Amino acid sequence: MKRKKLFLISVLASICLISFPGGYLSLAAADNSQPFRLHDVYGHVIELSTFKGKWVLLNFWATWCGPCLKEIPSLEKFESREASRVVILGISESLDGKKKLLKFILEHKMNYPVLIDGLGRVADAYKVHGLPYSVLIDPQGRIFWTIEGAVNWTDPAFQSKYLAGPLKGQS
Repeated sequence: MKRKKLFLISVLASICLISFPGGYLSLAAADNSQPFRLHDVYGHVIELSTFKGKWVLLNFWATWCGPCLKEIPSLEKFESREASRVVILGISESLDGKKKLLKFILEHKMNYPVLIDGLGRVADAYKVHGLPYSVLIDPQGRIFWTIEGAVNWTDPAFQSKYLAGPLKGQS
């Protein structure tokens, strides 16, 4: 039932956010990130704690989510430019099998790790209500901000306003 609810909310959010370039920002500094352990599409176990001391961007998405598809190219470019400063972890909420998901990732040239949250437990822990949903975690493991909706990660105005700390290497 939670999956169906997440899907319906995402569809409604998609309709509302199609022309909205910045999503809905929520500043949440001081909230601790929720630890998790997920498999990537290749079967490797990835733990959030591995990245302590670094800026981490969690991007919750699904193959069926229109705004997610619109956001992926800018996220790929952002990862290519900023990989030394920000770790990006895509968290798939799709119910596709691993083979179908891997095919999707290769077709869309996704250049950052994609983790599988098939049961939605990590999405629930981060209170994801719609997709795409991004969480920026600071080097101390605190949630810096969350954004619900698609954004252009390479837009200079967005970067200077919301990514100034991570891009300057500040903690």
